[in-house]
Amino acid sequence: MIRKGEAWGEPVALDGGEPVATTDADVARLLADGPQLVALVGGDLFTSLGGRPSPEPMALPIDLLEVVVDGGPPRLAASHVVARRRWWQGDFAVGMNGTHLGSWNLGPKAHPNDGRVDVTRGRLSIRDRLAARRRAPSGSHVPHPGLVTERVGEAAWTFERPTPVFIDGVGVGRARTVVIRVLPDRGSVVLAGPLPSHQ
Repeated sequence: MIRKGEAWGEPVALDGGEPVATTDADVARLLADGPQLVALVGGDLFTSLGGRPSPEPMALPIDLLEVVVDGGPPRLAASHVVARRRWWQGDFAVGMNGTHLGSWNLGPKAHPNDGRVDVTRGRLSIRDRLAARRRAPSGSHVPHPGLVTERVGEAAWTFERPTPVFIDGVGVGRARTVVIRVLPDRGSVVLAGPLPSHQ
């Protein structure tokens, strides 16, 4: 787990046989069988970590999130857990292990190896939702009086009505309860995506 003032990650030599993850869900699936090195070439975690490979490959340890939906079997997330209805109406909750959900910086202080999940919960009016949508790409949607944020090792969400839940962008159904627990140091990723083409 990363500690303040310490370097994160270590140089690694790639042999080309590393499993490749193109999505956040791929990362969680590959690390479910135990810690290993995964070549990360896409997804929101890839964006959170800079969105391009470093000149010298670095193995970056990451945490995973264990997610229990309505008391069901544990699932794993590498990047984020979201419970929301269409257009973010009503109560919603977001748990971030990295900074990004698509183009939105919903976890501006999140780090995938700090032993914490960055949670934002709340309910916003239509006007505030539109304003938050404009500010989300820069991460300036928080603080906001309609939102509660916390950085925790575990989180439990309860909703008055079944709410759609998305784990690493994949819908897993509707639920009234979601429990999240951070699993520290569950493997490492190396940013191995192709470098952007130069125009």
